[in-house]
Amino acid sequence: MSSRTRDRTGVETASIINAARTDPGPGLGADPDLIGGMRLRPDARALQLDRYGRVVRVSAGLTRWIGWTGAQLAGRPFELVLHPDRRAWFRHRFSILLTDASPQFVGLAELTATDGRLAASHVTAVAVRGTEPPADSVLVLLTPENRVRRPQLTEVGSRVLEGLAGGASTAELAASLHLSRKGVEYHVTVLLRQARVANRTALVAWAYHCGVLVPGSWPPRLAPEAREHIRPRGRVASS
Repeated sequence: MSSRTRDRTGVETASIINAARTDPGPGLGADPDLIGGMRLRPDARALQLDRYGRVVRVSAGLTRWIGWTGAQLAGRPFELVLHPDRRAWFRHRFSILLTDASPQFVGLAELTATDGRLAASHVTAVAVRGTEPPADSVLVLLTPENRVRRPQLTEVGSRVLEGLAGGASTAELAASLHLSRKGVEYHVTVLLRQARVANRTALVAWAYHCGVLVPGSWPPRLAPEAREHIRPRGRVASS
């Protein structure tokens, strides 16, 4: 993986790995060679998985966050730590990652901590390969969801976003949502400003990155957790 390869968070994955170290101390979580000699900073929340999705090593930062130690997780499928609703998603994306079809994937999931609480997390999984595919192992970086900026959607804005993700034009959106073209463009402009992106394609990619749209769903639809936070107002006049 090139040092210029970036995940969809805009954070350079190589710089995260190369600029940091794990905590000293006992257990798998403190192993300084998290993946093939690459070291993570002390606060990094990360795991190394083998090509079967089983936990090989756990960073000390992750242990402090959800309570599971490297010894407790070693050899277990990582998906067992995820909320049941997200296990199939992770399994599917992980299988694609191993085929070399994509060097990484991102999404939102909830992890089950040892005290029973659910920790919402932004998940970035990066394939670590030798000279040839398939992946030798996978590095999973976890970021608490409250550190991921998410849009403040209105009901109409959410439907516009779903339509854009499905390839609908301004005219098609106007007809289906009973808006004028100017009304559609208004909502698109609001979404672009929130995402801080320049075009509709980047907007849709950003929405998947933030977990607003459900990965693998067709037609595209809003994630249940995003729909729960829709603002009640926001419909503009159709003229």
